[in-house]
Amino acid sequence: MYEFGEILTLAICVVAAVYVLTNRRRIGQLHSLRPFVFPFLLALVGWIATVVEGLPQGGPGMPTLVFWTSSPGVVAAGGSFGEVFNALEHVCLAASGVWLLVVLWRGRGAVQEGSP
Repeated sequence: MYEFGEILTLAICVVAAVYVLTNRRRIGQLHSLRPFVFPFLLALVGWIATVVEGLPQGGPGMPTLVFWTSSPGVVAAGGSFGEVFNALEHVCLAASGVWLLVVLWRGRGAVQEGSP
């Protein structure tokens, strides 16, 4: 089951992803921003997995997708569809956090852009 905050986070991230993808050239010119694109995309995948994980159970005011939990593929997988997306969510968000940590650690002594 998912909450409104998860849907809102995903919506904000999708809007930001559209902005990043439509402004690839400008972002590519700002070398200090480029290392942050990949962890952002990892977080996007994690937030998508969060919402997809909750789809079979529905949510407040949302219908339950009965066909999802009773589909032959999910039953053959032991009904662990939600657990797979939960694991994907946590792996992506953890990898995003570690990537950001490394980028920030490596850049702590860097010279600012535009400085002489």
